[in-house]
Formats: sequence, C-alpha cells, structure tokens
Amino acid sequence: MASIRDIAKQAGVSPGTVSRVLNEDPTLSVSDSTRTRILNTAKELEYHKAVRVNRQVQIITYASRRREMADPFHRELRLAIESEIKKLNLTLKKTLRIETGFKKQDLLDVKKAGAVLVIGNFSLDALQEIYHHNPNMVVINNKQVPDYIDAVYSDLEQAMYQLLDQIKAAYPKATVAYYGGMREERKLDGEETMESDARYHAYLSWCQQNEVMPMGHLIGWAREEGFEAVEQAETIPDILIAGNDMVAIGLIQALQQRGVSIPKEAGVIGFNDLDVNQYVTPSLTSIRIDIEQFGKSAVLMAKERIQKTRQSAMHVVIQTKQIERQSFSFKKN
Repeated sequence: MASIRDIAKQAGVSPGTVSRVLNEDPTLSVSDSTRTRILNTAKELEYHKAVRVNRQVQIITYASRRREMADPFHRELRLAIESEIKKLNLTLKKTLRIETGFKKQDLLDVKKAGAVLVIGNFSLDALQEIYHHNPNMVVINNKQVPDYIDAVYSDLEQAMYQLLDQIKAAYPKATVAYYGGMREERKLDGEETMESDARYHAYLSWCQQNEVMPMGHLIGWAREEGFEAVEQAETIPDILIAGNDMVAIGLIQALQQRGVSIPKEAGVIGFNDLDVNQYVTPSLTSIRIDIEQFGKSAVLMAKERIQKTRQSAMHVVIQTKQIERQSFSFKKN
C-alpha cells in the first residue's frame, strides 16, 4: 500500500504537505494546483488513509458502587473484565451506573466509546436505546437480548432442570425447596420492574411436570434473607437450593444454629460458585457460573467489534458446572 512518502516523492512536495492536504488542514497555504496534484497522486497510488482505532471500552451497569463491593458476583466480574481489557491492550472508560437514569452527556459518552459492555438485566427499550448510540455492544449475564446484539450468558433455566433431575435420580423421595429473589429489570430512567428469575421459573415448571408440591421461597438475594428464611421455618426440607451462594451461606448458618446436620439431615446447594464457598463450613456445593469466562468472552467480542473483524452478532452460552463439596453429594451414600 502506498505511503505518504510515496505520494510526496511522486507529487514533488514534502511529506508534511501531503499529510496536511490529506487531513484537510485549514491552516495550510498551498496552491489549488498543488492540492489537486497531491489528491490525484494519492488516488492514482490507491492510498487509503489509516483509520484510528478507538480502543476505549465503556461499562454500563445497574449495580451501585456499594452493591458492587458487597456482592462478590459483581466484584469478580469487574475484575475479570479489567484483567482481559488490560491483556488485550484496550482501555476502560469511567463506568456508567444506571441508578437514577441516563443524562444526555452519558449518551454522548456511550457514542464516543469504541465498544460498550452492558452488565445486568436491562429492558428491551433500554438495550435498543444503547444500541442506537453504539452498536458495538455486548450484554453480559442477560439471556433476554435481541439476536442482533452480542451477548454472553449461562442458561440458568437449563442448569436448574439438570440439577433437579439429578437430585431426583439420586434421592427420589427427598423434599426439595428453592430460596431466591426476583429478577430486576432496569430502564434507562432508573425505573425497576421485578420479574420471575430463570431459576425460580425452572423450579416451578419442574415441580409441575413431576407432580411435586413446590416449596419456592422468594426471599431476596442476601445472606441475611437466607438465614431468616430457615430461622423462621416450621419444617426443614431435605434439600435446599439457593439462587445464589450468599443466600446458601445464610441457609447453612441458620441450619447450624437449629442443630441440623449438613448434609446428613439437610443438603444445601448454591449458584455461582464464588471463591468464598471453599472456606464455608461445611464447604458449599454450588453450580458454577464461569464469571471469569464471562469477562474474557465479552471483552474479546467487544474487541472484534472495535476492529471490525466480525460483522454478525453472536450469543455465547457459557456452560455451567456442578462443583461438589461438603454441603451436598450428588451420589447417595
């Protein structure tokens, strides 16, 4: 490919003059004939101006700073994203947190970014609005995304079905209860709506299909809420499934306070498989959601969009994995 020096040599001018003409420098004083000669030479040599790649990545999340610090899932996901951004030689812009709504300046920042990573459950209207301002977007941890927008997530509904089928095969007479919260969906004005979470929805559907009386408890996502649910329960089920690991840890602590032996009298299973699980006593059996892979895949997809090496949108489904520890065994002794 022809260079600025090649054009300068053939046109009989300096490389600096060629550069300023091609960049349409308004302060350059040059005759029309010289300008025309340079432009014609560039066209003849098939010169293509190098396009500067915008390597800035913008994160949009509904998690406040306090929530991000208190919730290990959000904290580990941010660390995974930051690590991959550094590895791929990209730069991270200031995070936009949708707590009280977008401002016009926020939308300009989104438009100026090379790519956007959207973390969490945003409404369809919100996703379309963000896409309108920057189509180089990847949505993380949200399955309900249009097929023309990149997304990376785990199929939690399928993971729950598989878990319940495995429990039934090993413990056909066991009572199984679910403890978790609702799915938050955020609009760009900060307004929230609550919907049924994929794990809870799958639990109810499985119980109906298998003619089992459901024991679903919509309590929230915090450790304290798991603790209170068991502390106030009249009876304890044989197996307790929590929608995330923090709730599961609360369940374990309350069971221990009530003198229930784990897993002999009651088994406990969590979701996410956070690092803290191996240090809980007894250590927590959990369904691993590969947060690190979320970060790696999302940032790589964003880089592909920035560099225009991929045109078609992709939905990447990260496989979940059952991690067995002391709080529950998938094989009956």
